[in-house]
Amino acid sequence: MNMVSMANQAASSSSSSFSNSCTYDVFLSFRGEDTRHNFTDHLYSALVQKGINTFIDDKLKRGGEISASLLKAIEKSRISIIVFSSKYAASKWCLDELDKILECKKLRQQKVWPIFYKVEPSDVRHQRGSFGEALGKHECKFKNNIHKVHRWRKALSEAANLSGWTFSDGDRHESQFIRKIVEDVSAEVSYHAYLDVGAHPVGIESYVGEIDKILEVGEKSIRMVGIWGTGGIGKTTIAKAVYNSIAHKFGGSCFLANVRENSMPHGGLVQLQETLLIDILRVKKLKLTNVDKGVDMIKKMLSNKKVLLILDDVNQLEQLHSLARGSDWFGSGSRIIITTRDKHLLTAHEVYFIYKVKELDYHEALELFSWNAFKRNVPPSDYVKVARRAVHYVQGLPLALTVLGSHLCGRSIDQWQASLNSYMRVPNKEIQEILKISFDALEDPVKEIFLHIACFFKGKYVDYVTQMLECCDLNPMIGIELLVEKALITTDGCRVLMHDLLEEMGKEIVRQESPNNPGKRSRLWFHEDIYHVLTENTGTDTIKGIMIKVPESYNQICLNAKSFSKMKSLNLFVNYDAHFSGNIDYLSNELRWLDWPGCSLQSLPSNFHPKKLAVLNMPQSCITRLPDGFKNLPKLTSVDFEGCKFLEKIPDFTGVTNLENLNLDYCTSLVEVHPSVGFLDKLVVLSLRGCSNLMKFPTQISLKSLEVMELGNCFRLENFPVIVEKMESLRYMNLQGTAIKELHSSIGYLIGLEELYLSNCEDLTTLPCSIYELQDLKVLDLHCCKSLREIPELPPKIRWLVASDCESLERFSKLSKIFKHKEESRGIYWMNLSNCYRLRSNLGYGVAKIENVFLNQASSDHDSAFDVVLPGYEVPKWFPYRKCELLIEAPRYRCGICEFSFEIPATVQLESIRLAFCAVFKVVQNSSGWHFGATISISDVCLERDYKFFSCSRKTASAHVWLKYIPLRTWKKSQIFETQPRFHPHRCRVRFYFESGARPVFLKSSSVDLLLVCDQDDLNYGTAVNHQQEELLSESLKPLNPQKRNLQQRASVLMKIDDANIKHHQEQPLNLSLEPTNPRKRKHNEERRHHRKQRDVEEQPSTSTSPMI
Repeated sequence: MNMVSMANQAASSSSSSFSNSCTYDVFLSFRGEDTRHNFTDHLYSALVQKGINTFIDDKLKRGGEISASLLKAIEKSRISIIVFSSKYAASKWCLDELDKILECKKLRQQKVWPIFYKVEPSDVRHQRGSFGEALGKHECKFKNNIHKVHRWRKALSEAANLSGWTFSDGDRHESQFIRKIVEDVSAEVSYHAYLDVGAHPVGIESYVGEIDKILEVGEKSIRMVGIWGTGGIGKTTIAKAVYNSIAHKFGGSCFLANVRENSMPHGGLVQLQETLLIDILRVKKLKLTNVDKGVDMIKKMLSNKKVLLILDDVNQLEQLHSLARGSDWFGSGSRIIITTRDKHLLTAHEVYFIYKVKELDYHEALELFSWNAFKRNVPPSDYVKVARRAVHYVQGLPLALTVLGSHLCGRSIDQWQASLNSYMRVPNKEIQEILKISFDALEDPVKEIFLHIACFFKGKYVDYVTQMLECCDLNPMIGIELLVEKALITTDGCRVLMHDLLEEMGKEIVRQESPNNPGKRSRLWFHEDIYHVLTENTGTDTIKGIMIKVPESYNQICLNAKSFSKMKSLNLFVNYDAHFSGNIDYLSNELRWLDWPGCSLQSLPSNFHPKKLAVLNMPQSCITRLPDGFKNLPKLTSVDFEGCKFLEKIPDFTGVTNLENLNLDYCTSLVEVHPSVGFLDKLVVLSLRGCSNLMKFPTQISLKSLEVMELGNCFRLENFPVIVEKMESLRYMNLQGTAIKELHSSIGYLIGLEELYLSNCEDLTTLPCSIYELQDLKVLDLHCCKSLREIPELPPKIRWLVASDCESLERFSKLSKIFKHKEESRGIYWMNLSNCYRLRSNLGYGVAKIENVFLNQASSDHDSAFDVVLPGYEVPKWFPYRKCELLIEAPRYRCGICEFSFEIPATVQLESIRLAFCAVFKVVQNSSGWHFGATISISDVCLERDYKFFSCSRKTASAHVWLKYIPLRTWKKSQIFETQPRFHPHRCRVRFYFESGARPVFLKSSSVDLLLVCDQDDLNYGTAVNHQQEELLSESLKPLNPQKRNLQQRASVLMKIDDANIKHHQEQPLNLSLEPTNPRKRKHNEERRHHRKQRDVEEQPSTSTSPMI
């Protein structure tokens, strides 16, 4: 076993990776004459506004050799962005910058992204046009140094081959182009964000240097390294510094902080596994069901990936077994670093490389102490002696040095001496007592805040802690800031953090209030103490807060009438998972926060009138009613009675003027909501989902602050209230599954509404015309509104519309209008009119109009994908059947699945492709449900996946048309290169599929319209389309828009699948190469389609013959 100790002096090598950490996020290289006062200036402003630290050379004069400071700026930048413009190569300065940037790319793994601003990448790559002219002049000028020009040429070619962005001359929307660049840069900067190692990481370079020698990152072997030492020694800070130093050298990285603490709650290990996979794989979301599933997923997903994994503060083998059991879990070259206080844990896990962190040596300890005590690296001359004395007592423990220095900062020498004299009475090994001296110097309110955090709130969200403390009449804004300044707590931007030693110190302070009688302490958190106090009635008015967490399978706590009777000062009662039984006859009226899920009490004490109560959370409790005293609670902001199945009535809330959140979900006995709830001006969320017996709701509402209204599945609710005045804040309203028959015209007052859900409102007959006033409405769900007969004109921003299974629907005013793309909105994204047969028959030529709008969208510059499903029998005639060189796989049939896919040749420029797809399908009778979708993959890397799911409730199903449009230019190939460094796009596969819940979905016919759009200049220069591809496209190229000088190819496939084909394709898919459809064969196909249509019409159920709209 290799044991490595920290060197007493700083490592001799000052070239550690940490010392070369980036000063700038982005370095901008550009030709000032071309872009300084326009594009580059706008790009720089956008980057800075996004918070991206960007270097730009503001000097207007350029001549001579590139300055040393500029070279240093390039070296200290994480990303270099090169703005290639027409005169870029004319500048020797720019070319020297470019040469240095590519050197940093090679030696420092710097990211380099080119922008081709009104120039062609091929001109840069091959030095043609203005670039060729400029290099020719340089060759004449530098005849005696021609190798330098050759180096510039090589640099231009190399940079032009990198993934980047192109803005062509004539393109519009430069602001959108810049916004996309900033988004990509921001994503890169965020992913490789540096971990905070403190303002003064004294001695950190020597630590990183020593550990870097152990890690040997260049070796292909997989290595686990342990960082071991006592609490407060700085293990986590060292691990963060190592992470910052080497993370960029790995294909994926993850720093799992506080493994010991985060693994303690139920399901904690699973959450850690999810975080590990999300960080390394760079996915947004991933859900695991159990630890075993997580283990299997980690092994499968990471076994071939070079990763850096840091597990911070591990204290159990189970944690290691769940997160990094063996080296074979990870790919070649991976490094796993484990920080722990327990050396034996590392030995048992067969970690053969252990780095022991020792205390700082005297000089480093003095420097760290001085930074905190004097805000400089050495003490003033008159403080040298007393500073040395302080450092001697602390003995090099970084945490104690930081806390003690902060405590003594700004005090006189006499005060220092008095404080250090008090230290003399405390042995140095008792660090907690040393830290307590800093606590003793706090004002009483700040002490209260510190003790609350130590006993209850460590690791909690800052907002939650702030709200809690405010409820207790404390000032958290000032108090938390003071505690941070005194180094007693820290925050990571969202959570309140505290070192273990400080946490134990705070809890020990509370224990010492009454060492032998927990009922006389101010705070209770240990479950055994709480059990004793509540069952033995030993509580006193000293107790201010109780927060209880119990181990699994812990005994039930039996309450009695007097359990809380002596706790007159109780402010906080929070129960996480304890089970109680029995009844009580008293709760303190001083309560500010009552959080008691699963409470067994049927009612709260009748004398409970908590005028200062701010939060009342009692979900899944047995409460049947609330005391009358709840009528006037002016400080109450949140009420949660979710799942209280016995709650029958809500009292008058007239006096609850500050209520912001009211959650009554699944209160299945609730019959009535008091009218006062309709006039709570500060209410933000009102949720009564699943209140199946609710019949009486306020007849009028005026909720000015309301953002969310949830009334879904209130099956007996028949009337929707009148909106008295404009409610601008409401964004989301769910009325699905209610018995509402109509919506009042005053719904037009909900002018901010974006999502409206009315599915399964089977009694709803009409929608008011005032729905058009909802100008921000984007989502409208009318699924299975069986009595709905008409849909009025909808507002222009509708993006998601579902009206499936509306079997009575006959009229849809101005349906085709919602497809039209407008500048202020993106147009429709998804519309489902399945099983709306009466509507289909009444629309008549309107269906063709919809299909024509679809065609226009697909043939235009529409950037957003969209889908449409409606009753129909054949592929629209405008889908052409032309020559297709695509590799088509015939449909495969698995149990309940129908699918087919094709490949786009590698010679085609993928960003120029737009797919217009159409399928006619039929769901088999009695299928329980169906969904369909499409996936797009390049070299087996999935770029886009979407699917839609719907139930199939009709007894008889008929044919439907699915129209889908996918513009591939909405994604960038550069994104794939970043996630897969060795990725080569040798193929692009598109897959369309249908699935049903019980029996197959029969695909009647389908067509894929492949639109290729490429610049004419690209064809001339041969950069986008080579000779082979040009030959492939020549037969069917037609101008799409002469003004834009674009070309279009439609390569379409008509596929017919009979029932007889099913068995044939059941075993193996058939690869087909389709040839042009000759006229005779086309005529034959049309006859077959006609016969199929006739057969489908015979199967079609009778429909209304209402007038066509």
